[in-house]
Amino acid sequence: MQNDSSVGSRGSFGASQAVCCGTKAVKDGTICVPCPAKLNIFLEVLRRREDGYHELDTVMLRTQFSDMLTIQQRDDEQVKLRFSDATPDHLRTGVPLDGTNLILKAARQFRERFGIRRGADFILHKQIPPESGLAGGSSNAASTLIGLRKLWSPEAADESLHEIAASLGSDINFLLSGARAAVCSSRGEIVTPVPMKGSLYFAAVRPQTGNSTGAVFRGVDFTAPRRSSASVVECLKTGNVCTLSERVFNRLTQPASSLNSEMAELMVALQSILRRPVFMSGSGSTVFVLCEHRRQAMQDLHTMELRLRRKGWLLEV
Repeated sequence: MQNDSSVGSRGSFGASQAVCCGTKAVKDGTICVPCPAKLNIFLEVLRRREDGYHELDTVMLRTQFSDMLTIQQRDDEQVKLRFSDATPDHLRTGVPLDGTNLILKAARQFRERFGIRRGADFILHKQIPPESGLAGGSSNAASTLIGLRKLWSPEAADESLHEIAASLGSDINFLLSGARAAVCSSRGEIVTPVPMKGSLYFAAVRPQTGNSTGAVFRGVDFTAPRRSSASVVECLKTGNVCTLSERVFNRLTQPASSLNSEMAELMVALQSILRRPVFMSGSGSTVFVLCEHRRQAMQDLHTMELRLRRKGWLLEV
């Protein structure tokens, strides 16, 4: 049975998915929806597409690190967005509150698609940094669609929500699907869930400087031999963490490192301190290490704060 907080994937369009973090119950026209960060543990860029996007083969994980979105119904038809009072100032920078924000774009398309003439206030408690490669904005959009369906249009079909998601961005369909892990193809909107054995833990940190997704993709070397996500998928199915660390790959790491010297230096420093491979998520600038268990992840985070003077995050899947 489909969970209220997830929507069937586009891989089999409407199939039942793994359960994601649930929405809190609707009370007096208000709903709270978590917006989980994603992590890419494999990302290959296959080719440039005629529509300006890129053909991808990527494995995404849904983590427990998240923003929180509160949606409150209004008595009029206005749609407004603001930060929660608890959102730190440094996480507000670079996140627009006007119609260019994916939350308001998703809300506008939802109302148009289903003929809704109601308004809402969106209150975003931000924890996922912008330009981090963790899809914070995409997750906000996915949670907007999930929350509005529960509030306004429970009969809205999965396929309709996925069509809206695909029109807004490349990561939203995965975050909408409810899958814990998935291979995402085409430009990322085709989601094929992967059954995952056990839990995974990552210690992640971000430099002060973010990455421009467009600029990073423009630096991809298409002459290099292409890799397949198959071995990573097999590791997820068997729960072999040690082997997984040898298979994690991101084609965008090199162009991102060339553009962001601070990130490149952070990766070198982190590998020297922890003596384990360091990887990048999405187009960056978040970098991470794979940990054998939660205790090691917490130890790594403590080391980052002590040695690098940077506070990181535990990403648990």
